[in-house]
Amino acid sequence: MFTKTAKHSIMLVIALLLTYFWINHAILSNFSLQLTAFLIIFLILAHRLLKTQNFLLTESVISGISVVLITASTGGLASPFFFLNHFLLFELSLLLEPSIVITLTLSLMTLYIFSHRVAPSFHDLTLLLSFLFMTPIAYFTGNIYNRIKNQKKEIKVLSEKIENLEEELTHEELERLRREHFALPA
Repeated sequence: MFTKTAKHSIMLVIALLLTYFWINHAILSNFSLQLTAFLIIFLILAHRLLKTQNFLLTESVISGISVVLITASTGGLASPFFFLNHFLLFELSLLLEPSIVITLTLSLMTLYIFSHRVAPSFHDLTLLLSFLFMTPIAYFTGNIYNRIKNQKKEIKVLSEKIENLEEELTHEELERLRREHFALPA
């Protein structure tokens, strides 16, 4: 029904939506850093338990939640850790699919606008617009990375085919030489 990209996008949007409610709750927002620590510990444990594809999604969701929690806890757009949001764009572009970056950008911009941590200033507007400039870069970086990864897989498959053909040719050549060498003269 849904493509893999759509499923991953929905998971990330739901995670960011839950994070939005967490950081805007008067009591829960005081425990954002503790939740981040718990999520990182969970991530370490999940690394040992989950298969690679499931772990990549888990890692992406947890890192997205953690970055937003840390940024919101330390000042929102004024946070010295706001740059982690840009790294998050690249991380998800490389770990999942490059098109996830578009959904993530829109979700993060919406989250920061509606979390009431945006002042009507040129600085805050610049930080929000920086997402729009980083998105194409992260998208193209992810595309290039996926292309290189696919080329490496193709090279590996072709190398194995070459090795098999070399073995086959060597075996056929040895058989031909044996027949010629041990053939009785007529």
